[in-house]
Amino acid sequence: MSTAALSELQPVVPPEKHVAEIAIEEVGLDVSRAIERAEVAAWLDLYEAAPSDFAARHGLSIARDGDLVWTTCTTIPFIHFNCVKNIGVDGPVSEAELDALLAHYRDAGIRRPWFYTNPHTEPSRLRCWLEARGLQHQGGWERIYRDATPLAAEPLFPGDPLIPVDDPVVEEVTSETASQWASFIDGKYRLPTSPWLTALVGRKGWHHYMLKRGGAVAAARSLFIGPDGAGWSGIDAPVPGIMAPSFDLDAMLGERLVRDGIAAGAKLFVADIEAPLPDRDGPAYRNYDRLGFKLAYLRSHYSYLPAHSS
Repeated sequence: MSTAALSELQPVVPPEKHVAEIAIEEVGLDVSRAIERAEVAAWLDLYEAAPSDFAARHGLSIARDGDLVWTTCTTIPFIHFNCVKNIGVDGPVSEAELDALLAHYRDAGIRRPWFYTNPHTEPSRLRCWLEARGLQHQGGWERIYRDATPLAAEPLFPGDPLIPVDDPVVEEVTSETASQWASFIDGKYRLPTSPWLTALVGRKGWHHYMLKRGGAVAAARSLFIGPDGAGWSGIDAPVPGIMAPSFDLDAMLGERLVRDGIAAGAKLFVADIEAPLPDRDGPAYRNYDRLGFKLAYLRSHYSYLPAHSS
């Protein structure tokens, strides 16, 4: 009698092919660079707007060497504030440059600097260099983008007609509502950045929005449009899929950003799905697909493990 395992006697069923719920486009090096530069431009302007007393109090700075840009903050251990924004994006990076960046963060007392890589990062062995120095892959975000193709005239994410009292309303942040918007973001992230955030309201290139339900702020998102027409969407709270279970409010904000951004002359929009899924399905992918975004690639994040981790 055969002693084959039961699993070996079962017919082999090929895995069902899954169709992603967003258009995926294999971008080339030039498009990848344009996508990453849109974010870098936003952060350069964001740091330029930081009040000098706030920056001094928190050891906040941004530095650049040619096209390479990195941030430092000695008091706030937030990924965006201690990271190399674009290593290997605009040209190959060397091991000596990587070591100099790591030395900078060590000297500044930063225990967990972050490095971003994508499929076009040069050289391809950069990931090996990071791991050889003790940094580990710790997730990443889906980079998505769209051009200035107009959206349909009808709202893509209308409110619920059955609950008009609680119908969400999207407002652009003004000087009168800046403190309310900044306090909401700081409350969600437990950060002390309100003086910095309010300095961005009314600043050229920046468009900030908050969604209210019943008069209370429920979500926020911003758009920065650089002189070249490249727009970066961020400063979002709460992050859907991570800080909030619902993706609907963020989708409404995203629609407003795209519509207003096109009207303001944006030619490229760049955003992230910060809770990526392996099959690239779920509400974030569906919503951004409806907004005309395409998925370019997964941007991977590297850093040291937390000190308490095994």
